[in-house]
Amino acid sequence: MKKNVLIYLLCFWCIVLTNSCKNEVDAKAVPETVKFMVISDIHYFDPSLFTLPANGYFQTYLASDRKLIIESSAILQKALDAVMAEKPDFLLVTGDLTKDGEKFDHQKLAGLFKILSEKGIKVLVIPGNHDVNNLQSFSYLQSSETRIENVSAAEFASIYADCGYENSFERDPNSLSYVSEPVKGVWVLGIDACHYAPSETAGSISSQTHTWINTIISKSKKQNKILIPMMHHGLLEHFNGQSTLFSEYVISDWQNVSTALADSGMNVVFTGHFHAQDIVKKTTNAGFVFDIETGSTVTSPCPYRIVTLNTVNKTMKIVSKKIEEVTYSTIPAGIGFQQYAKTYLTDGMKIISYYMLSTPPYSIPAAYITGLQLDRIMANTFIAHYTGDETPSGSDNADIQSVNQAIPSLGAAVQSVWSDPAPKDNDITIDLKTGIATAN
Repeated sequence: MKKNVLIYLLCFWCIVLTNSCKNEVDAKAVPETVKFMVISDIHYFDPSLFTLPANGYFQTYLASDRKLIIESSAILQKALDAVMAEKPDFLLVTGDLTKDGEKFDHQKLAGLFKILSEKGIKVLVIPGNHDVNNLQSFSYLQSSETRIENVSAAEFASIYADCGYENSFERDPNSLSYVSEPVKGVWVLGIDACHYAPSETAGSISSQTHTWINTIISKSKKQNKILIPMMHHGLLEHFNGQSTLFSEYVISDWQNVSTALADSGMNVVFTGHFHAQDIVKKTTNAGFVFDIETGSTVTSPCPYRIVTLNTVNKTMKIVSKKIEEVTYSTIPAGIGFQQYAKTYLTDGMKIISYYMLSTPPYSIPAAYITGLQLDRIMANTFIAHYTGDETPSGSDNADIQSVNQAIPSLGAAVQSVWSDPAPKDNDITIDLKTGIATAN
């Protein structure tokens, strides 16, 4: 009898100890701290696809753009060096991976990302409007631009199989959206809002994909997973009137879609597309959502974000940094990369602003644009927005007043871009339980 009791007690304590050990292992399986990084709109264009000095066709393209396309490979290498130095658990790349969807560039990028994954840093990507079925995929090696192979949606997923698609545990059958678990307890939801029509910049979330997203949000709640969504297009306006002035940069029907997703429990989404460092928050009757937009690596100030996620307290600390010390043959000796990038952007934005102001709906006469320096004022406005945490100086306020008096509708647009309500754009901590954001 005593022997049976002893055996019973021994079995009982074995079960208790086994369950205790199992619970301890399970608890340790979800790390208390998870670090990830975000880069966006890298627009990689391999140097083997163009010659320097740039030929006529390439010069024409560069003159109409604000991106550091020639230097993109060198800039990306510096960004990836920063990633390797920080050693995050994973890296998010929120679309526009290539200049214009060149298959060669996609393949080169996948190779560069593989180097990170071999060092234990997972890379997760989502396509941007430049990446799939793009008819502007050219090389500039000859005296004229030469069309080269682009990629389909299926080819994109195949090339980036190791960057979210192959290791996803769910795929949306209606888009390139997927869910992956790069770290135990953390789900990354890649939302594909691209249209893939020729020269199509706008984006939207179809009703089928929206339904699929809702199922993922619901599952993440039931399984107590922290959900980190990312997409290329903006979910929210980043300044009042953006969806009117630049409708293709915010998803269609953004008011209703963002409300529905916030109500469903989506609290954050990492975006890109507009090349700006900006964070906005929307509060609904049933929830809240932060749209955390990351600027482009090829547009001043060439930023990236480092995010520290506390899985216990459910807080997300965001720190923003800039790519520094890039060397390339186009960058003059003695000029720092950040100054070079800002000058390049300033010159490019003046050209783009002049064109925008001189064509419909504004159609402002050339003499009026140059006389009031409207191109300069517009350029300065957007450069401030790209940098984030916009604070107009005395001269900026004078410029705003000048435009307001001359062209009230344009002045309202300039004022809207300069207005930067809370939260901060670069360095903040977000409480995912309460929606409270505080400056770091």
